[in-house]
Amino acid sequence: MSKKNYDKGSSNIVIAVIVVLTFIGIALYATQGGNSKSGAPVFAESGGELAPQVAPDFTLEKLSGGSISLAEYRGRKGVVLDFFATWCPNCRRDMPKLNSFYEKYKDQIEVIGVNLHEDESVVEKFIEKTGIAFPIALDSSGSTARSYGVRYTNFHVLIDKEGNAIKAIPGDISESDILLLIKQN
Repeated sequence: MSKKNYDKGSSNIVIAVIVVLTFIGIALYATQGGNSKSGAPVFAESGGELAPQVAPDFTLEKLSGGSISLAEYRGRKGVVLDFFATWCPNCRRDMPKLNSFYEKYKDQIEVIGVNLHEDESVVEKFIEKTGIAFPIALDSSGSTARSYGVRYTNFHVLIDKEGNAIKAIPGDISESDILLLIKQN
């Protein structure tokens, strides 16, 4: 074996090891919640009813201007948080259905759509096109999604009027979920 071929083979092995270690690092980062704070609630892993725990408060800019805070609803109404993105096909299918639940039950619950990392103009076009009536919050930094442990779109958290997260819903939300929240209040 010539020295040139030996050096080439060694370089390939080093590159392969680096690639494998990179993938392992990415996998560990994803499974450990990225850079979320230690001890933060991870509702996204629950996927069902939760032992009541205080939902992390947030204040985000609203699409329509101003800001919105979860604390505004404490003691008044239960809240559905809908973490979404305009490019998500499941969100595109689920949000109009959630909007119809909002229209039907808005005197008893609030729905807050939390957009993940998208440009305001893109979100605005989507909301106008779909006719969504509930408030839309812009989580441009991803901090609110991280505080809830959200790792993917079309994820919902039900929060009772006392501010406790009572259920995490990965995927589509149903009317029975809304009725559960109303019953908790």
